[in-house]
Amino acid sequence: MPIPIQITAGQTVLNAVLNDTTTARALAARLPMTVEGQRAEFDYCCIARTALETNPAELQDGWTNGDLLYGGGWFAILFAGQEQSKSYRDQMIVGHLEKGELARVRALGANESFTLSLR
Repeated sequence: MPIPIQITAGQTVLNAVLNDTTTARALAARLPMTVEGQRAEFDYCCIARTALETNPAELQDGWTNGDLLYGGGWFAILFAGQEQSKSYRDQMIVGHLEKGELARVRALGANESFTLSLR
């Protein structure tokens, strides 16, 4: 069952939904959580200090713009690059931004503090 969350960066509050993967459920159980992120070519890349259980059968190749990723010590908000993303193997997608939020993410600064919380 999808889990609605908020991602707050300064005065910007983004709505998103976690999916029903093992990792997404484990992430939801640990919220609220704050991560520091830096803008990269395709995403905001944030160090995730907490390792979460992952079911290898739920990994996928690539992403869709607006996806949320967790794994390998990272949490990411993916805002671009879906066209070439299939070359990125074994991605753990844990959720997706709600409609209309992608443009707001793209407007954020170079370095952001993101607080994830249940809605």
